[in-house]
Amino acid sequence: MGKVFGKLKKSNNIKLTYFDFTGRAEVSRIILTYAGVKFTDERITDLAAIKEKLPFGQLPVLYYKGVQISQSMAIARFLANEFKLAGRNNLERAQADEIVDALVDLFNKGFEVMFSQGSAEETQKLRKEYHRTVDTELEKLERRLETRGGQFFAGNALTWADIQFFCAVDFLRMMESTAVEKYPLLADLNKRIGEIPNIKQWMETRPQGGH
Repeated sequence: MGKVFGKLKKSNNIKLTYFDFTGRAEVSRIILTYAGVKFTDERITDLAAIKEKLPFGQLPVLYYKGVQISQSMAIARFLANEFKLAGRNNLERAQADEIVDALVDLFNKGFEVMFSQGSAEETQKLRKEYHRTVDTELEKLERRLETRGGQFFAGNALTWADIQFFCAVDFLRMMESTAVEKYPLLADLNKRIGEIPNIKQWMETRPQGGH
């Protein structure tokens, strides 16, 4: 059973299915939460039980008004477009997508560390290398944010790129990195996103299943 979140004026029939951690679904959960729509946050523990019913045999999957959508970034991008967080024109959409892609690369490198099958020593070495990568990438993102006015990553307005960044900082904390604090524009953006009422409430009340 999934937990229902959000306040909605009409029924939207939205369900997001993923594991009981943040991972590749959190940006979509936060987009839905920010938009104030009611959705079922279904968290499963047994992928094998539903794998054959999934389009690509993996999660997350979004059920939206009777239509099933797979692939994490396709889901998040669809929701960003649906709730006016993708950018106001093609240029802004490209700018937002650019940042999202850069952050996905950072997530993927972090997952390699998280799910490393190596020895404790090898994993610790990977973690140190990852922290160096984080510093390098955050410096690039700080410069990018500065060139775009210092407030948001695209169009001087909130987009899903900013929400993806907020999720990335959450992930980095779990990876024992506080590097974002060294970059004032990024740190300020993260703080402002976290203070948006719907997002703040989500962070305070979301299931604590980990990352």
